[in-house]
Amino acid sequence: MSILPFCGTIYSPEKFPNLSDIIAPPYDVISPEERRFFLSRSRYNSARLILGDEKQGDFFEDEFYEGTRDLLKKWHEEGTLLKREQPGLFFLHQFFTGPDGEQHLRKGFIALMPLAPYGPDTVRAHERTHKGPIKDRLRLTATTKTNFSQILFTYQDAENSINKLLDESLPKAIVKLAGRNEDTGVENICYLIEDEEVITAVQEMMEGKPVFIADGHHRYETLRLYQNQRLNETGFSEIDANYVMGYFACAQDTGLKVYPTHRSLRGVPDFSYQLLMDKLFKYFDVLQMDEEQIELGHDHRSIIMANEAGEPIMLQLKDSAFSDLQHRLEDPILAEMDTVILEEIILKDILKLTDEDIQQHRYIEYHRDIDDFWEALRTGSQVGWIMSYPDNDTLFEIGGKGYACLRKALIFSLNYLLVWFFENWRTRI
Repeated sequence: MSILPFCGTIYSPEKFPNLSDIIAPPYDVISPEERRFFLSRSRYNSARLILGDEKQGDFFEDEFYEGTRDLLKKWHEEGTLLKREQPGLFFLHQFFTGPDGEQHLRKGFIALMPLAPYGPDTVRAHERTHKGPIKDRLRLTATTKTNFSQILFTYQDAENSINKLLDESLPKAIVKLAGRNEDTGVENICYLIEDEEVITAVQEMMEGKPVFIADGHHRYETLRLYQNQRLNETGFSEIDANYVMGYFACAQDTGLKVYPTHRSLRGVPDFSYQLLMDKLFKYFDVLQMDEEQIELGHDHRSIIMANEAGEPIMLQLKDSAFSDLQHRLEDPILAEMDTVILEEIILKDILKLTDEDIQQHRYIEYHRDIDDFWEALRTGSQVGWIMSYPDNDTLFEIGGKGYACLRKALIFSLNYLLVWFFENWRTRI
């Protein structure tokens, strides 16, 4: 894809040499209680800009949207927010501890990208979107004319050459922004690079590469709608709304970790664990195991299942069932995903959940943390499944084929460090 440097708007480094009190995660992972916590740390916390007090239906209170627009203007006037005059790339280092207990460093750069239709050679996606969240984000975007949160894109670069180039360019950084998310423990260090030779080299290396939306499908759809809205309003073809702000992470970077999202069921009418077990033998070899034997791995044809008492068993998909699943799916590669095996065989075939049940998360609970999974079983979930680590290359290949079938979660703590005002996108390179 083509990428562009841009004139980002940042918190004043002089007023906020450390951003720990004012950064927040993306809007869709912040609960009302967490929002109150963030605002208690600072009245300038970015959660104030991206979330209202309480949602009524699809929208927050009316004054939230206009209030955010006015607040942005005020913060500019008082010097809290500063717009950069020279376009650049923002190179972000994130230090975090994953659910595996290990320390990791993820690197990626923030830039603009032309909004493009989905396709194997442009933007690959994996997730279905829903209209409700898009309505709210579209109203906020149209009212403030501001892009508050980067979309997480991944791209393939076997040699990780772009990150290596940007690492070598750190001495040329103009501004260094840093902050720690005390809630998650994520350390953020963001370097602003305005060197034209470095930017041009990154642009050349990114040219022609498709990107995969790892997180931010609703935001991408929102910006596509905003683009159409602005095209109709202005009558021009070349407008600022043709571009989206993205965080670009290399799929081959060791710090790009994709963790599994575990599942449990709660409230399914007439559910019987014993009847479920009886039907599983048609499709799976069932092995007894102890909780101490559980290890998260990459074997997508094996799924760990636990009953409400937390007693685990191993389900290994039989060759005949695997072959049948390959033949009935849109593409055989989908049968390699344990999420698809769970959805197609266990949830649909055996438990008779409908596509609507699954799409609306009816009865289904999702757990990024294994401790949350066990807690759900202790507090009323009827059954649960521990999923394997997704494979980055398989996800990228599936996304290239346009299948919106994967519900996964990345440990994604790209905290708010800058915004992009749509009228400020133009570069001088």
